[in-house]
Amino acid sequence: MNKIKNSKLSFIKIIFVLSFFELIVGGGGRFLEFGFLTVRMVLFLVIIVISLILYVFRKKIKRNIILLTIIFSIITLTGVVIGLLNNALINGIFEDIKPLSFFYIILFFSLIIKDEKDIVLVSNIIKIGSVILAIVYVGFIIFLYFGLIDFVSFYNKQSEIGEILFRGDFLFFYKGFLYLCIGFFFFLTSDYKYKLLLLVFLFTSIVLTLTRGFILFTFLITCYYIYFINKKILIKIISGILLLVISTLIGTFYLQTVGDRADSDKVRYIQIEQVYDRINPISIFIGHGFGNGVPDRPIHMENSFLEIFHKQGLLGLFFWIAMLFYVCLLYVNIKNVIFKKLALPFLLGVFFVYFQSLTNPFINNPMGLCLLLITIVVFSKLLELQKK
Repeated sequence: MNKIKNSKLSFIKIIFVLSFFELIVGGGGRFLEFGFLTVRMVLFLVIIVISLILYVFRKKIKRNIILLTIIFSIITLTGVVIGLLNNALINGIFEDIKPLSFFYIILFFSLIIKDEKDIVLVSNIIKIGSVILAIVYVGFIIFLYFGLIDFVSFYNKQSEIGEILFRGDFLFFYKGFLYLCIGFFFFLTSDYKYKLLLLVFLFTSIVLTLTRGFILFTFLITCYYIYFINKKILIKIISGILLLVISTLIGTFYLQTVGDRADSDKVRYIQIEQVYDRINPISIFIGHGFGNGVPDRPIHMENSFLEIFHKQGLLGLFFWIAMLFYVCLLYVNIKNVIFKKLALPFLLGVFFVYFQSLTNPFINNPMGLCLLLITIVVFSKLLELQKK
């Protein structure tokens, strides 16, 4: 019986590792498609089924996880009803709630993360995934630069998939690069032997994405960690000099390579204006509902919080901001020094996702949502272990 039980647990753990790793390196999940299904969708369905089976067999789910799931369900259902009342198309509503439905994976995370070893496993998967992303990206840059990969064929194929945005002849942005930055924070707060080498490699990869938000918020959060969390004076002094030099070099490189990004900013300003023009006394509080976008972005907007406000009003904004405060509250209550150190990179990663969502859709997307959800589960488990 023990062997059967252990084999079941091993199978569930393998599903967890595969699904979490795919979320980290898989970007928007459209590289592995089978008709209208993707590997991510299949794994998500398997995970939901496993969660229901485990729940039926009286596996306990923490009360706070159940409460968050119920509140999310009510707010999401409200958005669907309002969308229908505002004559939104069913397809549009489905496209809006499809990425948000990933929220229910929190039930699986809550059941699978049982102890400190599982939390360390999560940290290691993020670290390994970020390094793989960096190696693959730098490898592609080298191959494209030296003509070992035909740029025209590569461009046409990736444009068809829609996961990559090109920046010049051999640099590009991939949605999964979010975890280059998150992985950076996990190495930053670790005691890994080759930590400095990996940090330089990851940050170089982040700079080569030519994504302003990634570079800026990684830099600012790193500064915050060095000057307000790290206790070593010498590290603060040396880092201050290095950061000044690095920021100058990055600024020069970025301006020379990318130039003026006024057109990109203009798109965001247009979306803000279109959302503002459609505000009415009711929509301020509950939004226009799912499936109702704006002319420039009928489905998803560049700014996650702008989209949330437009479709769910202050009600939706309050929920997602409250989630951030809840993460901070959980972190503050972790008093154990070892657990605090284990939790810190998750907190920095969540802050990064929220900051980045001001310019790109991450918090209401499986990539950013994944880190938020697993952070809540990890912090809840650390508090539980702390009591014991």
